[in-house]
Amino acid sequence: MPPFSAIVLFSMTKSPQKKQWLANALLVLGSLGFAVVVAEVALRLMGIGYPSFYQVDPQRGHSLIPNFSSRWTHEGNGLVRINADGLRDRHYEKEKPADTYRIVVLGDSFSEAIQVDEDETYWSAIEKNLPSCPGLTGKTVEVINFGVGDYGTAQEYLTLQHHAMEYQPDLVLLQIFTGNDIVNNSRQLSPGDRLAPFWEEVDGKWQMQFDFKETAAYQRRNSAPRRFLYSLINRVQLLQVLNEAKRQWVTQRTLTTQQQGNADIIPALDFDVNLYREPTDPAWEQAWAATESLVIATSQLSREESADFLAVVISNPPQVYPDRQVREKLKQLGAENLFYPDQRLSALGQQEDFPVLTLAKTMQQKADAEQIYWHGFENTIPGVGHWNVQGHQLAGELIGDRLCQMVTEQKK
Repeated sequence: MPPFSAIVLFSMTKSPQKKQWLANALLVLGSLGFAVVVAEVALRLMGIGYPSFYQVDPQRGHSLIPNFSSRWTHEGNGLVRINADGLRDRHYEKEKPADTYRIVVLGDSFSEAIQVDEDETYWSAIEKNLPSCPGLTGKTVEVINFGVGDYGTAQEYLTLQHHAMEYQPDLVLLQIFTGNDIVNNSRQLSPGDRLAPFWEEVDGKWQMQFDFKETAAYQRRNSAPRRFLYSLINRVQLLQVLNEAKRQWVTQRTLTTQQQGNADIIPALDFDVNLYREPTDPAWEQAWAATESLVIATSQLSREESADFLAVVISNPPQVYPDRQVREKLKQLGAENLFYPDQRLSALGQQEDFPVLTLAKTMQQKADAEQIYWHGFENTIPGVGHWNVQGHQLAGELIGDRLCQMVTEQKK
């Protein structure tokens, strides 16, 4: 055993080295911390961020985060504010004021419309312009948006049943995007990781199935650590950028396909020929059956609550792409009738006695005449994706005209 004096001498010679190591470590950590702060400030000043507006919802799979706001720049450039009730809209009291005509909008990402500012959306255009309708003289018009991205008709039905009806609507507007609503209403056709309720026929009766809540994926997303992580990412833009880099790395092949679409627009239009012809595949037959049953159920629920109902079948990109040669090529690839889903839903409305407004044919005619893209943005592929500002404004005009016609006829 070394003498005591040797131990003291060793400690004295080691201590300065430990202090230097600690000082270096603190310097590195301080530098990293400073760099992180600078990077975060720079990202905020430049408006670079990739937020998620969604939270886990035990009834609908997901919903919008109340009182959250941020800018969306993936596609378009929209300032998104979500109110205290989880709606991408301004605040409305649930108790309807006197002399007010109130419309609730059910829909998916086309109604959520995070690609554009709120005052550029179709539902905002309706609210601004409809008060001039002769059938609404003296009325205040309120159009309340319940649209949420990636919703199918089942989730929209549940939204009406448990949320929108609390606002005492005079009319329920169901926005239908055939580009993915038919698929989203089918367990077989929708992506395997889709965490959502499904409307399925059991022993001859249509029922809502909520078994997604029992899946490991849903329980993982609903866990406290995962919810804390996503809450933290939404607050720190540097983490959003890192998360986005990871997402882009994972989806590199998909992005490569989209880039090729700049040269050949057909792949970028992302169409399924089964949507544009009479279904022969059992999965598509079931998907259509579920969709039609859900639309009927939504119209019936509206009427039971003394509200009028309007189904609006909006355009999908292949239908209104302003190049006849491209649309003709789609037909050659098997899309027999680009308006088949619109015609089928119109026939359903006639059969079940509820109004259906289809937008695609009028929008196609105007697109051809003016050579204008209703879908797509400067930072995406023209003609592909969601409505741009021009698309929203035209849709707002067309829907507003039909609504005015409906309320005016009712007063006669």
